[in-house]
Amino acid sequence: MKSKHKLILFIIIVGVYNILVYGLFYFESNFENTNIRNLADAYWYSLVTLTTVGYGDFYPITFWGRLIGILFVLGSLGFLGYLITELSVKISEYLKKREMGFFGTKMKNHCIIIGWNSFSKSVAEQIVKADEPLAIVVNKESDLKDIRQIYSDDQCFVLQTNLKDYESIEKVNILDSRRVYISFENDTDTLVYTISLKKRFEKINCVVAIENVELKSSFNYLGVQFIIPKKEIVSKFIASYIFEPNVALLTEDLISTSTEKSNLDICETELSINNEFINASFIEVFFKLKKDLGITLVAISRNGELIKNPENDLKLLEKDTLVYIANGENKQYLN
Repeated sequence: MKSKHKLILFIIIVGVYNILVYGLFYFESNFENTNIRNLADAYWYSLVTLTTVGYGDFYPITFWGRLIGILFVLGSLGFLGYLITELSVKISEYLKKREMGFFGTKMKNHCIIIGWNSFSKSVAEQIVKADEPLAIVVNKESDLKDIRQIYSDDQCFVLQTNLKDYESIEKVNILDSRRVYISFENDTDTLVYTISLKKRFEKINCVVAIENVELKSSFNYLGVQFIIPKKEIVSKFIASYIFEPNVALLTEDLISTSTEKSNLDICETELSINNEFINASFIEVFFKLKKDLGITLVAISRNGELIKNPENDLKLLEKDTLVYIANGENKQYLN
């Protein structure tokens, strides 16, 4: 409806403008010594006046011509004001859309968090510390502002949209993401949303953290890659601190993202084509990494299966994932 009103207003303005130009030509062209002799002169004068350029090469000399000229002068004020207002509005809209992530991202192999709460906030902190590419999708302006206060544009991309608007969610390049962490306060909300998201983007790798362990089978049925029961993980850590505190301390250190070069991390790297370790045995790679880089190889992931403590003669293949312990300095050699 707005567009229709604008079109009608535009037609009226163009009509009035052409009538005034023709009137200017009519009154001036019939007067002796005038310098506005044809319609081209009249249009040139009107445009120069309306755009506030004012060359002075053409000007009316009759009473009615000058009266029309005054209307053009007054119109130039409105025209200029309109241009400035429209420009300000467009710039404001552009900046707002950019802040909301409207123009999307070209990230690939990145992590995505959908939903913002205290738990996903902690998860985002660890991902950013690991210097991994991250995109966050939220539906509230307050969440957007909260994230903007914590992270810069270089640290993560943020999209504010209706979480059920899956066309907008494509702007975070979800199909090229590494994993998508779905985070809602309620497990049922997480399950319902995961169903809808997997229906639209079947091939994405989802991760969820749940309170209700009974829902684990439902998430498994949906093909969710990793389902983490929050209470179960916490209880294991607490029990470990009780009867084997050193193991718990080491585990906590390994799963936490290192902020210093001396800190240990447990990392993973996929073997790409032409990697020097392809077709080498596990034990050969183990000793080479340990001797040359101080990296401890602990497991291999193959076709989604984690092989813990592999056999010494196990041959490494393309797209195998190496799981290893390294410090912040030497882990870069395998990434």
